[in-house]
Amino acid sequence: MFTPGRLSLARKRRGLTKKRLAELVGVTPRTILRYEIGEIAPTEETLLKIAQVLLFPVEFFHAPDVDEPIQDAASFRSLTAITAAERGAALAAGSVAFLLSDWVDQRFDLPAVNLIDLSDTNSEAAARSLRQEWALGERPVTNMVHLLESKGVRVFSLAENTRTVDAFSLWRSGRPFVFLNTMKTPEHSRFDAAHELGHLVLHRHGGPKGRKAEEQANSFASSFLMPAGDVVATIPRIHTIHQVVEAKKRWRVSALALIYRLHKLGVLSPWQYRMFCIQASDL
Repeated sequence: MFTPGRLSLARKRRGLTKKRLAELVGVTPRTILRYEIGEIAPTEETLLKIAQVLLFPVEFFHAPDVDEPIQDAASFRSLTAITAAERGAALAAGSVAFLLSDWVDQRFDLPAVNLIDLSDTNSEAAARSLRQEWALGERPVTNMVHLLESKGVRVFSLAENTRTVDAFSLWRSGRPFVFLNTMKTPEHSRFDAAHELGHLVLHRHGGPKGRKAEEQANSFASSFLMPAGDVVATIPRIHTIHQVVEAKKRWRVSALALIYRLHKLGVLSPWQYRMFCIQASDL
């Protein structure tokens, strides 16, 4: 039998409106709407055309319904630049990831979830607490994706052909998920992963939304990737942007991320911070 929800999922995954899909398939927007609400089912010929347009196998539309991420439960790394279509496509990618995750769960034993609830803790303290829980000490994290997966977090690639969707995360049935855009630089993706980890431990049960939540997750990521003790011990003072470029290799972050951290830790004066930010933008 035809599953209406799967058509909606596939359409959103490709970033198409009902009107645009109707144009490509050769039906009216009203017809697409009726397909998606289950009022009527497409003919075999029309379904084949839909499958070709959306680049999904015909069998996909006959399988059972798929869980869809709740938009309000997903924390997106970017806020202002993302469009409704891009958000919908990213959330649809989450649904496809759920299918794969369930398939893997039925066949393999993966690491249990080992994330603590730090919703009542400030960002800096939360980063320290989680590092202590995971026995990381002050040393730099070698690979964020490997670390997250070892703690039971499901990490998936978004593979979006847009730079406005950085990453997002959510909880589903007690399992944390993180989605990362593969178009980003390694340093950017690394920070995104730590940022989403911050959302998972700080905002699991709701809490701040919008810009405040993003600022908290950014602060967590900065603290988690660049522990205060390690940063101050490694570069107690700094005079040139070249020192930043060389030092950032230790924590595998961008120059701007390290400059921000040094400023927060008082290693850089406000004047140095402004000057280094300008210089880093030209690198």
